[in-house]
Amino acid sequence: MTSACLSAARAEDPNTEGSVELESDVSAEIELPPVYVTTATRTREDIRTAPAPIQLIDAAEVEAAQATTLREILDLAPNLHVSPNGRTLQIRGLGQSDTLYLLDGRRLTGEFSNSFELERLSAAMIERIEIIRGPASVLYGSDALGGVVNIITKQPVEGFEVDLDVQYGANDHGEADRTMIAGSLRGGDQTFGYSLYANHLQRQPYSEQETAIVGVPKAGVLMLPSQSPNPRIRRSLPDSYQASVDYRDQARVDTLGGRLDWQVNDQIALSLDVNYVQEARENAFISTRYRSNFRQPGQGSGSGSGKGQGQQQSGSIMVGNVPARQENDNHRIDVAGTLDWSPTESLDFSYQLHYGHYDKDREILAIPYADLGYATRADSASSINKTTMTQWVNDLLAVWRPTHGQTLTAGFEHRDNAVDSTAFDADNRRFSSAFLQHQWQVLPRLNLVYGGRYDDDSVGGSNLSLQAGGVYRIAPLARLRANYAQGFKAPDDRDLYVDQVNPRGFPMLGAMVIAPEFGKTSAQDLNPEKSETIELALAGDSPTLGYQVTLFHTQVEDRIQRVRERQGLQSYNSFRNVGETHIQGVEAEGSLQLTENLGVRASATQFSTENKDSDDPLLLTPETLANLTLDVSPTPNWLLQLITTYTGEQHYASTEGIETAAGYTLVNLKASYQPQAMAGLELYAGIDNLLDEAVDTGIGSNTGPFGYLGVRYRY
Repeated sequence: MTSACLSAARAEDPNTEGSVELESDVSAEIELPPVYVTTATRTREDIRTAPAPIQLIDAAEVEAAQATTLREILDLAPNLHVSPNGRTLQIRGLGQSDTLYLLDGRRLTGEFSNSFELERLSAAMIERIEIIRGPASVLYGSDALGGVVNIITKQPVEGFEVDLDVQYGANDHGEADRTMIAGSLRGGDQTFGYSLYANHLQRQPYSEQETAIVGVPKAGVLMLPSQSPNPRIRRSLPDSYQASVDYRDQARVDTLGGRLDWQVNDQIALSLDVNYVQEARENAFISTRYRSNFRQPGQGSGSGSGKGQGQQQSGSIMVGNVPARQENDNHRIDVAGTLDWSPTESLDFSYQLHYGHYDKDREILAIPYADLGYATRADSASSINKTTMTQWVNDLLAVWRPTHGQTLTAGFEHRDNAVDSTAFDADNRRFSSAFLQHQWQVLPRLNLVYGGRYDDDSVGGSNLSLQAGGVYRIAPLARLRANYAQGFKAPDDRDLYVDQVNPRGFPMLGAMVIAPEFGKTSAQDLNPEKSETIELALAGDSPTLGYQVTLFHTQVEDRIQRVRERQGLQSYNSFRNVGETHIQGVEAEGSLQLTENLGVRASATQFSTENKDSDDPLLLTPETLANLTLDVSPTPNWLLQLITTYTGEQHYASTEGIETAAGYTLVNLKASYQPQAMAGLELYAGIDNLLDEAVDTGIGSNTGPFGYLGVRYRY
């Protein structure tokens, strides 16, 4: 894995759009090939001269990860945390919804929480990943509060190339088995290029048995059904269920996409990108409270299905701790057309029209539906969420290089978002923005980047973001990097307008929703969340050694958090600006090529967090991360990897209050063999969690030792 710390061999980024190649006398003293990234400045720049905290996972590392999804790649990345359930990514203590996900530089349309992206995006389509660890709103606007993850798909190449990849795996009990079949086709010449990819992933759930203690209300508290004064409840409901709880959901994900390039002439190029994803997910869980078809005494029996908005049916008895099943059927299509025009050698324009469409269909079904008084499972449906989201984006980028060592980049963006949902009622939303950035090589050893951006949101108001940083080469093995960056996140439609019961059975009421039946009698405005980060880093590279140490301090104001309002059966969840958070820490990473056949990579992160308005800890946020990877190539045909990751203790909320989950260490073993007699063939295998480390179920779980076998073929 690469940030500004580089291992010995790196493939050059094939993306040449908006090229910016600043001179540096580093390569004159230590010969290293340039490693280009585009996410840090939206121009093509050597990673060593980028002040932003950019991290690169290149094509070789993507392939060596032997992954089926984006989650499995990021699991192994230094100084990042992926939760055990695979739903959240944390960058420097900030969570999944604080990270902006891009596909080939384009915003993805999907869940507000980004909860499925890590296990929705196929690893087989990924060429490389560029990650900004920290705010990046100057270039990307709202949602880049804590970082940016840019997934670059496989691009067209000259000639002809075919990739096939088949993998199967399961844990040591034959559970949670998964199957992946993937392929890609790339080719072209200097005028036309194409890239096509397809992927099928199917996974069975990983479950653990738990006991659900059932509760029914009386005088504002829960009692066992056997103690209820209601005879129908006593007859129908047991006091407990032995429930199968899925810690990894059952999933089927199919992906199809590609890119077409046409170099019209020396000045004009056209491209078309398409990505389509279809997924079906199911998982069993214990719902905290579930609406039954029983009525309070004197109100008769309920007969409705509870569909529509999913709120409590008037008079229905809510039952606590009921086994339930969540079913999701989601579709997304992403299409973009791009026109690149270079009227002169020093001036480039790029215009992109991007369309995103996302369909979500979710419902929760009671497993013991008959016990709850329903005639069919379909009658027990709740928390129904049928949502269609569309996004149109017009993006114009201009890059001007007036003199040697100076680059001015200007960008203009307009987004129109529309939504139709059973979960909330929101008007169409418009976003307009403009930014200006200056990259300046002041001296052969000093590079500066600074800029500003103005955003206007038809709902969230306006915002100004700033960024400034520089890189100074002190010595061949010492580069000093400093950066200041601001980020912001406007309140999304869920924060403002959601009005439904969530899968756990709690009413979700957006800040602007008025619901007198729950005691919510007024609407509340939400301010945008704002962050700023100051960091200082020292880094260096040689053909055999690379390192980087970074000190950072992040301050987040007007944090929007979900809060529990009121008590007992009238409680509900809403959203508020709750105050200010400070995060400060250190990141360290390095690589050392001990011999031609043996290399070692290591990383560690330690940070502390402080809620300025309360003593409550940040939940599900480990403050210590560490990674140690040993790469062994006994022969040119073999690659062996031993990867050890440590995740420190973290706090989580339970029915007993705030609890602490112990840290855990996972050891993964990977092997790859490419037989000389069969060019293009690769056989690979691995075991994740080799030592069967347990993970506290309060923060997720682990399948135990998980083995897999795969075969790749490239022509």
